[in-house]
Amino acid sequence: MKDIKPPTIADGIVMLYYCFDAGYEIQVGNLAKIRGKTTRKSLLTYKRLTPPYIQYEVPPLLIRLGKRRFIIDDRTITASIDAKIYVFGVITIRFTLPLSGTLQEMRELSGVLTESALLRKKAISEFKKIRNDILPSIVKPRIDAERDFEDYAIFLARQFVHPITPSELLQNYSAEIAGILRQEKGLSTFEIADALKNPLSYRETDLTLIDWNSAFIVDPESSHDIPDIIEFALIQLLELRLYDNMFDTIIDAAYVSLTSTKQRVFPFSRTLRDLSRIKLDISEILDRLMYHLKLIGDLYLAKVYETASKRFYLEQWKAAVRQKMETIESIYKEMWTRIQTTRMVILETAIVVLFIIDIILILVEFFKK
Repeated sequence: MKDIKPPTIADGIVMLYYCFDAGYEIQVGNLAKIRGKTTRKSLLTYKRLTPPYIQYEVPPLLIRLGKRRFIIDDRTITASIDAKIYVFGVITIRFTLPLSGTLQEMRELSGVLTESALLRKKAISEFKKIRNDILPSIVKPRIDAERDFEDYAIFLARQFVHPITPSELLQNYSAEIAGILRQEKGLSTFEIADALKNPLSYRETDLTLIDWNSAFIVDPESSHDIPDIIEFALIQLLELRLYDNMFDTIIDAAYVSLTSTKQRVFPFSRTLRDLSRIKLDISEILDRLMYHLKLIGDLYLAKVYETASKRFYLEQWKAAVRQKMETIESIYKEMWTRIQTTRMVILETAIVVLFIIDIILILVEFFKK
């Protein structure tokens, strides 16, 4: 009987992403040099379709931050570090590491890398340095932006020691691949099926599996269009989640103002101005975020984005944000109505007071005679 050897990755990379929201907007057009390193535009690569007309509306700037050696869980790892700066206020720190070994070793490595406090600390440190360097170009910078971020891991296999097709991988090694995606072993058949659902493949030689925390890609061409699409969906998740939390704070503060017993001549005026400004700001940034990357004409990349969107529950996050925007709109209308009512009461009171004063003046003139 022929000895079947487990699949071993001969050549590949791991990409670890840490996405931070630095502020409302970054004026990337004003950034010529950062920390003495020349920046360049980061564009999608195109291996599947011609002509290559799918681009970012405003390409992010890519900064090469060099290589660093890390010792993680008794493993010595050398990683290339890059940063991307996006016009809508996001800065992504990316670690790229060489990948080789069996699928079992990849599962163990997956858990080590995604849970590494050292890599997290380094990502935060690099983000803070870049943010401080470009602070004059950040519109409305976020305070303590490093405390809330999204992280993600992409395992990209270019070549196996013994040739194996993606369909054979899925059929014979589904548990191992699911373990890489979920960073766990001994998963149930239901969890394995959930981790591997909606596989994508453009050719017989490539495969893309997208899960909540990580993705597994087989791509001999090693193009970066699919990782870029996943990164963009991850950025959308970050922004939607942050604005959802922001709306909770805004709505709570608005309700407190609405139910306040304090008597003011013009109640809610400041809150009304704040709500009006926030509605416009967030509507603008969300519109820019949703339409920043156009995928019209590339059906495969559109499928990749749709799958990532489903995995990240982007539609549910969008629905939650829209619902809270509607709540803010209703609070805005209620406050506006109350302000108008207050103004009418003040105006009517003033008219009555003037009328009484007029009568008093008439009576005074009458009794003088």
